[in-house]
Amino acid sequence: MQKHDDMTQTLQKIDAIRKQQEQVFKMAKYYAVSEETINSLLEQICFEVSHIMKCQRVSIWLFNEDRTRLLPQNAYNEETKEHYIDRDFCIEEFPLYFEAIQSQRTLAADDVGSCPATKEIAEKYFKSPDQFASLLDACIILGSGIGGLLCCESRERREWNSFDRMVVSSIADMLSFLFDRLSRIDFEENLHRLAFFDPLTEMENYNAFLAKTEARIAEADKGQEGIFVYMNIDQFIEIHSVLGPELADKIIRVVADRFLLHFEKPYHAARIAFDHFVIFIPYGEGGTIFKRKMDKLIEKLREPILVASQEVYLTVSYGVAYYPKDVLTPIEGVQAARFALETSKRQSSRKSVGVYNADTHQHMKQTMMSEMNLRRGLDMNEFRLFYQPQVLCETGEVIGFEALIRWQHPELGLIYPADFIELAESTGFIISIGEWVIRQALVQLKQFKELGLHDLTVSINLSPRHFLQQSLPVYLDTCIQEAQINPRNLLLEITESVAMERHEIVQQRIHELAEKGFSIAIDDFGTGYSAFIYLQSFPIKQLKIDRSFIMNIAHNDKSRAIVDSIIQLGKTLEIRTVAEGIETEEQWDILKRKNCDELQGFYFARPLNEADMQSLLTRMQTKPQLSLPVVSV
Repeated sequence: MQKHDDMTQTLQKIDAIRKQQEQVFKMAKYYAVSEETINSLLEQICFEVSHIMKCQRVSIWLFNEDRTRLLPQNAYNEETKEHYIDRDFCIEEFPLYFEAIQSQRTLAADDVGSCPATKEIAEKYFKSPDQFASLLDACIILGSGIGGLLCCESRERREWNSFDRMVVSSIADMLSFLFDRLSRIDFEENLHRLAFFDPLTEMENYNAFLAKTEARIAEADKGQEGIFVYMNIDQFIEIHSVLGPELADKIIRVVADRFLLHFEKPYHAARIAFDHFVIFIPYGEGGTIFKRKMDKLIEKLREPILVASQEVYLTVSYGVAYYPKDVLTPIEGVQAARFALETSKRQSSRKSVGVYNADTHQHMKQTMMSEMNLRRGLDMNEFRLFYQPQVLCETGEVIGFEALIRWQHPELGLIYPADFIELAESTGFIISIGEWVIRQALVQLKQFKELGLHDLTVSINLSPRHFLQQSLPVYLDTCIQEAQINPRNLLLEITESVAMERHEIVQQRIHELAEKGFSIAIDDFGTGYSAFIYLQSFPIKQLKIDRSFIMNIAHNDKSRAIVDSIIQLGKTLEIRTVAEGIETEEQWDILKRKNCDELQGFYFARPLNEADMQSLLTRMQTKPQLSLPVVSV
């Protein structure tokens, strides 16, 4: 089976290389390789090679004339999906590497840290903890000799085999053909221009903007202040769709010309993508220069643009961030200004102006990081289920448990659901958490079964989003069959508000789950809509009386009356009632007199961690009809 998989992967690689070569040869045949197309072609090759070789980074380099420096042409990072231009490599910094790559067809370093030729790179270039572990280079051989490199880098340690060397050599030969197809001098000049200029508008691009702005800030006095502006054309996607790409490009060129008229040194403006532009404006006198410049630009941009015998009127939106008040580097400036723009466009899609707010951005980052931590927590098995016993009201006999999720965070300790469930619900990650809870609850039910405790149940809470998800019934059915558990032992709790939301869909879902043998419980009953009529339509098995009524039942007539009404309603409709939050013997006695069916609360037991649960189960093996609270847990 392994040999078959290896052969399949080999054939796939060969086919991918063949298709790539055909495309390059076709472009060369029809003279389609030019200064306008070479950059996108290199990006495509790097992207495809990363997938063919299963590498996290692929880059293409050319030597300078005396082969003392490697000049980056393009690099693709598979993890970030970004193309970029790396820094130059010089022979003075990496002499052993330069010697090695010019003395052999391919250079394969299974471990860059121990290979003599790449050790310098590992120490000086791969500085981060997640540095690349393995490297495979193939020489690009031009008519004048070795002209450059195709470099494949892997974060995981790889043992490069002969086939790997053959593959990268074949692709490097294709690059040799491509580069030889162009004049060497013109090609190098072209690549440099493409690295720093936008080919459509002749404006500087993002690379040039960052470089020049960084130099401007470095050369200026310490008191230098400035404003970063991130601007785009309102509804330009719609304009592009209506007029087509050719006329849309003409509009972009006109907009770029108007930019260039207003922003010369010491100001910097660049087109960085589609209809996106960035500006850096040094300012003083309370920002009056900035306001004057922006007012004139906006006024100019609002002038009609004549395309295809019709006038097109544009509006623009932009965000601003202040240096050094908000940001300290050009990259931070562009990111902050774009965040300000996106935030403002949530309020208005046209003519919006946003000013960067660090607090808002920090809150957004924290939310995003919290979501990322949730995913990491699940991947790292940091979540835990605690089990709170449920007992018969008449005797205190343990008949089941409610599964309650906790997050055992490595730095923050035990986190309760109130601090992460809302975020998980809003981001959709609640589905993954809910599925994990189902699987863990079934593991516990399987243990009950193995211990001979066949009648014990486990209740789990299903979030609104998860309960209404289309795939839930199939997922539950699959998990139940795999665990070989009777579905009646897994109780599914939903809140009263969910039961009332989208009534027909909820009714259909409850009936579907009931037909599969699952029992549905209404949690926190009495605190929501309390539209009791829906209980006639739904095959509900349990009503869980909210703890807010139980806590005052001994001293509040209204609480007792409400609890009594719910219990009597349950008796009438043949639905079992479960009282939550029992903390005293007096509360138990009152509920016993009112003929409540089941109880749950600290008086009987707190939610049990894994060790306490095992201790309780050990006692139940010797006495299955175990009653609480006589057992200390």
